[in-house]
Amino acid sequence: GIRNITTEIKEEVKAMTALEGRLQSLRDKENEFMVQKAQTRQEIKRARLIAEDESKSAEERLENLKKALELEAKTTQEELELARERMRIKQEEMALSENSAEDEAELAQLKADIIQKETASIKMRRRVVTEVNALEREIQAEKKAIADEEQARIDKQNEDDAAALKKKQDEATALLTIQQENTLALIEDLEKRA
Repeated sequence: GIRNITTEIKEEVKAMTALEGRLQSLRDKENEFMVQKAQTRQEIKRARLIAEDESKSAEERLENLKKALELEAKTTQEELELARERMRIKQEEMALSENSAEDEAELAQLKADIIQKETASIKMRRRVVTEVNALEREIQAEKKAIADEEQARIDKQNEDDAAALKKKQDEATALLTIQQENTLALIEDLEKRA
């Protein structure tokens, strides 16, 4: 009887102490993450400004947009890991004690927060992927325009070369005709003299 209760109490105290340690560690990580997230947001903002700068090359803009997406995904992943750990700690706390309606509401709110963060992450990724695709299409359009321009230049050069060649051929043909006429006139002249 009493030995079992004593062992049970010791186990509960040990579990609560371990949970308290995890909760403190989580608080430390959350505080650290808060600062890191602010710095990352600043980096994302910088990358997005370059990505939106029309004076930059499309490739540079695309590179910065992808960098922003990567930073955003990394930050969101860390945020989700922290939120999931907070929820796990709450679930384990609740498993060790009697639960109030407040505990149940807090757990539901933690679950809802995770879902909201996941939804926001999906929306953000979809938005950025759309922007990446648009920029990639813009790059392809620019490359095609350059290729079309080059092809038009080559076609014009070929036309000019063909026209110049035809002109030379016409001049040569005219010269040959004149020479033939002169030769025939010379022959006729020689025949009249003979």
